[in-house]
Amino acid sequence: MTNVSVYDKAVQLQNRARQIAAGAVGEKEAARVLSRSRELRAGLAELRTQVELSHALAALGAAHQPDLSGIDAARSAFERKALNGLPSDTVFNTARKKVQEAASKLKAESSAAWAAWATAQVAALPLARIPILSRGEREAARTREKDLRQAVATKNLSKADLTLFTGMYALLAESLHNRSEPPGELLDLLGVLERRPSPTLRDITDSDIALLRRFEMDIHITLQRSGA
Repeated sequence: MTNVSVYDKAVQLQNRARQIAAGAVGEKEAARVLSRSRELRAGLAELRTQVELSHALAALGAAHQPDLSGIDAARSAFERKALNGLPSDTVFNTARKKVQEAASKLKAESSAAWAAWATAQVAALPLARIPILSRGEREAARTREKDLRQAVATKNLSKADLTLFTGMYALLAESLHNRSEPPGELLDLLGVLERRPSPTLRDITDSDIALLRRFEMDIHITLQRSGA
């Protein structure tokens, strides 16, 4: 059973209840059924959102396809009780509770799967290469890295978050592609050069300059005279 059919069948039940209420019972009973139907439909809308999110995560390889058997069983039970007349408030409330429980369970499962998958994706990036990028590329890369880490920790995950994450990830991965892994001594030197106040030329040795030229980082370093 797909998420669409689960939702659509619930809507069909609501429409049927509305029709029966309008033609066979009093205004008070019709109002009750329509009110309960709206509550159930609101819960189903959230459930549909969580089911679609689960499918999107599965498409990324971040999770398995969601198990909807419990949802189908609840739908079937509600449908049986609606065949011989309008469901009571107890029937509606039971159905709404099961829908809310299913939505909450899927949300928790998706959050856990997302955190594990997204964390692994960020860890797989060669982030040590960021310091050897040009200044503009380096700033953009660090911003993207920050955004990715924030996306990993998001509390209310949505399909839009998945799209933004994968887009930023692709851009960052591309900027680091085919870059050499910098040695520790180069990273240390770049850290010194980024300190404030900036080091003077006296603080930089000939071997430091040779190291920068070996990795073609000298084109990203500027010198500025200070004082008289």
